[in-house]
Amino acid sequence: MKTVLIFSKNYENYTSGYYHQDIIDSFHKLSNVYIYGPGYPNYSIEDCFDDVLAKLSIKLDELDLIVFSTSWDDDGSIDNVDPHPNIEVSKIKTPKVSFLNKEYKKLNERFDFIKKQKFDLVCSVHPSSSTWESELGVPFLNLPFGISLDRFKDFGYKKQYDFSFTGGLHSSHTDLRFLVKKEIFKSNSLKLKSNKGIDGFLRNPIRHKYQKYKIYWAEWGSRDFTFRSLLPTGKRYGYFMNRTKVFLNTPSAIGIFNTRFFELMATKSLILCPESLNYDGFLKDGQNCIMFKEDMSNFNDKFVECLNDNDSRESIITNAYNEVQNHSYDQRIIFLLNKF
Repeated sequence: MKTVLIFSKNYENYTSGYYHQDIIDSFHKLSNVYIYGPGYPNYSIEDCFDDVLAKLSIKLDELDLIVFSTSWDDDGSIDNVDPHPNIEVSKIKTPKVSFLNKEYKKLNERFDFIKKQKFDLVCSVHPSSSTWESELGVPFLNLPFGISLDRFKDFGYKKQYDFSFTGGLHSSHTDLRFLVKKEIFKSNSLKLKSNKGIDGFLRNPIRHKYQKYKIYWAEWGSRDFTFRSLLPTGKRYGYFMNRTKVFLNTPSAIGIFNTRFFELMATKSLILCPESLNYDGFLKDGQNCIMFKEDMSNFNDKFVECLNDNDSRESIITNAYNEVQNHSYDQRIIFLLNKF
């Protein structure tokens, strides 16, 4: 079993951004892990690399791998993406891996950090990341998001909603989610959860042809009449998806195949998504999802097909559920560790 030192923020108690902790959990299962960073015991911004080794009671020659996790980059408003400049590993001979995160933000700053630390390998979920190898002179490994099959699974709940969407519209990156909202709702300003609510002058905000369906729509910032957030978090998030027949999802910013696709497959909610070249070969229309044209010309037909053809929907859901068993984070980390 390899011995791995991981630099990471502590995400043990977070109720979102699960992939940060899921990756750490898989390292713990598959290797002998030492971990250091904000939120963990004995962390100090003043520490250098030797201080870290001393605090963790480990010698450098005992390490097989050093990992800078997805949560290490500072994602604040400042340009700097290095939360701890005192930790310098560029001269360390032990293999060093960086998990590149949120490639659509501050990419040049992240590249500078990679070059400064002289990583031996950079892992990225971006399908085109290999093209950055020649620019940086560092090998890249396309390591897609995975899934925690302990956290996301079929909980056996009865379906409560016909169709759901939660999250950001990402209007600065794509208009696909906004176009679906425009198709279903009478008003583009709505942030209500369903056709049971009242928004201003509109007693039923859903367009007539969709009113017979139970729809849950909650964008970031959506709240009910008691100002409670309508976005499910924590365990409720997985339960909620398991209670939905059909769920809208699209690629994330810059076309990344995001974690929700696998989460929906694991919780047996049918994926309704736009036709796209950015699914990394994971999604196949009519086999593990249903796709609609990006110009929305057949959205209503596909929407109705998903909900009216129960046999087809259940067959697609079963296919997706079986396939996602091969995409756990454990398998992703095994693949990475085998590189060394």
